[in-house]
Amino acid sequence: MPTIALQNLGCSKNTIDGERILHRFSSAGYTVIDQFSEADIIVVNTCAFIREAKEEAIEAILESAAWKINGRCRELMVTGCFSERYKSEAEKLIPEVDAWVGVHEWEDVLSRRLGQQNEPGFRRELAQPIATQYLKIAEGCSHGCAFCAIPNIRGPYRSRPQTDILDEARWLEEQGVRELILVAQDTSFYGKDRKGGGTLADLIEALLAATKFPWIRLMYLHPNYVDDRLIGLFASEERLCPYFDMPLQHAADPVLSAMGRLPLSRGIRERIGKIRAAVPEAAIRSSMIIGFPGETERHFRELERFVEEIRFDRLGVFPFSPEEGTRAFSLPGKPRTATVMRRCETIMAIQREISREKLSGRVGSQMEVLVEGASQDPAFPVRGRTRFDAPEVDGAVFIAPGECREGSLRQVRIIKASDHDLFGELSNIF
Repeated sequence: MPTIALQNLGCSKNTIDGERILHRFSSAGYTVIDQFSEADIIVVNTCAFIREAKEEAIEAILESAAWKINGRCRELMVTGCFSERYKSEAEKLIPEVDAWVGVHEWEDVLSRRLGQQNEPGFRRELAQPIATQYLKIAEGCSHGCAFCAIPNIRGPYRSRPQTDILDEARWLEEQGVRELILVAQDTSFYGKDRKGGGTLADLIEALLAATKFPWIRLMYLHPNYVDDRLIGLFASEERLCPYFDMPLQHAADPVLSAMGRLPLSRGIRERIGKIRAAVPEAAIRSSMIIGFPGETERHFRELERFVEEIRFDRLGVFPFSPEEGTRAFSLPGKPRTATVMRRCETIMAIQREISREKLSGRVGSQMEVLVEGASQDPAFPVRGRTRFDAPEVDGAVFIAPGECREGSLRQVRIIKASDHDLFGELSNIF
């Protein structure tokens, strides 16, 4: 049978698209493999969110093009955001690519290519480990933040019908998923794009009633839409992981205003205060953009004080990336690159110390851990995560030798901590 290999780049939302693409080929009789050297068809599913993502996409495409020239590959397809954004330029520069397929057309293209009808959106070739899977609840974004190209690539926000989401969630539960992670460009905006579309809180309540996932996690919450009802659900529902992933981007009001971000610093502090009052154990994760045009040393010092005050559990720090087609692309007043990198390092050093202190406070405690698989550390050969950490972006728990089944939830006694990870041993408490 013909073989197909896929290289998936970018975010978890892109991962889901890649899994759906693989399913379409698999259901048409193709064999899915990991070895690009043995693949008849190679699909590169790309990201183009920032400069580094575009560079990674180009490198991956060129590597796959080499397999077409020198290997078994007879068809090279590029899908995803890079293809959507740069198709007209790229097809002239990389003629080895047989098809450049954008994010809005891949389903129709594959239907014609494979002679299939379009299928329900939840049919996917699930990535390992099966125990943790993402579920996309919406497409696109309508916020129009000055720095972000996503609305230009993915289009306006479009909530999926609740019935479709529930069908996919039930199917994922049947596959053995233990941790369901809801994703979108902004999960908290769910339903607000249409009349009678329900809210994120409505969707969560329906998911809790329709499924029995031990953990349900939310990613990508816009701070402007984390309301009292949603916070109340986190406080009352044990299966909802006490984890707030809220990209704030900055803390100085002039920078937030220029970015087109709300709420401003006072509102952000109020929102975080409400979360911590209602859910004292909540882990709060955020991200900051450093070096946005017009960011002064005074603005940066305000951000620095904010990070020291709030004490995030997890924090990502990114230098500003000017993107074509965004309002921020040609704004004046960009700080020098050396200044931006110094500021990034300063914030990361502050956060590293905060993370170490917070994780050290976990030593001696019992924590529920989702076992993910093997680690590279012979002294702690099993890797897992707590409900306070998301996959890929946060830390892990490394567990001393003991009988652990992948996908199981185990009680672990924490015996030591590093800057970002915990180490423990299996407890006899179940």
